[in-house]
Amino acid sequence: MKTFSKNGFGTKFIAASTFIFSMSAQVGASELIPAYGLAHDEYAYTDQAGPYGVDTSAVVADCRGLVGTLAKLVLTDPDVQCNESFPYGFKSPVSTNVYYPENIKELDKLPVVNFVGGILSNEGQYTNLVRQWASYGFIVVVSSDFINSWPTMHILGALEVSKLNKDPASPLYGKADLTRTVVAGHSAGGGASILASSLPDAALRLIDPDLKLVGSLPVEPGPLGVGALVRVPTLILTGAADVVVPAFTWPLLWQNGTIKDTPAWFATARNATHFSPVRGNAKNEFAGITTAWLLYAAKSDSNAAGYFVGPDYKLSKDSQFIQSRLNPLRVQRNSVAAALK
Repeated sequence: MKTFSKNGFGTKFIAASTFIFSMSAQVGASELIPAYGLAHDEYAYTDQAGPYGVDTSAVVADCRGLVGTLAKLVLTDPDVQCNESFPYGFKSPVSTNVYYPENIKELDKLPVVNFVGGILSNEGQYTNLVRQWASYGFIVVVSSDFINSWPTMHILGALEVSKLNKDPASPLYGKADLTRTVVAGHSAGGGASILASSLPDAALRLIDPDLKLVGSLPVEPGPLGVGALVRVPTLILTGAADVVVPAFTWPLLWQNGTIKDTPAWFATARNATHFSPVRGNAKNEFAGITTAWLLYAAKSDSNAAGYFVGPDYKLSKDSQFIQSRLNPLRVQRNSVAAALK
């Protein structure tokens, strides 16, 4: 008797189902304690907390309502949304969408956040987080092929913004400042962001002559990226309750621990699970500090800089993150970051 597993589809189906069930369990766990702390209260006190409304090219819906999707196998959190890309639907697994301030035509050029999610994730699941960032005056491009482990999707995202920036019919026409690009990612996409931030400038210019990276934001990153090769300022975020990417393993050891030549920060959020980033701001321990990082790295915002620069930097005082000097997962920065003024 033949089964669909022969061509690999069955294996992918089982893996995706396992992922969704584990996601459901951890998403539920993250509801127990709401997000808090300095950065959360300042930047993420409500969903889409920035000064701008947000428009997008994305079409997403409640994961439970998508006909024929694997997400219907479990009762997912109602906050989590999906598009119809495989394995959550039957459209192409490769998708790219942009989020941007709704009054972008009235604004000067905006920095770009190039984001990629986790393995077997769906682009739409990060809607809350990327809308949060766009509301603070960023163009956010989100790309996925549901594997997301290599810089491929970051390259695709950069190409998409470059194309839209040159298209007179696009709302992004002439509005993307590619010289202020931050690569970001969660889980597999976080590891990919470390890989992407290791690319030489000459390679970036092949994508677009103006493309320049000014920062990297790996959140609960996968293991493939090595910190020693990173070329731009980097904030690595981990979760104390994350059993998929344990904070004390590769994020601490060969990612943060080997970044020596460029500024780097490391922080572990109390109570955060691996799926905190797909939640609304009230339950996402990372929403506030990631916003502060983007404002600092891409906009040189003086208030946001206070979370990362100076002897009394606020990240080292934020109660959302482990601070004990005896705990290896405490907030820390390397000597290059400590020397910044």
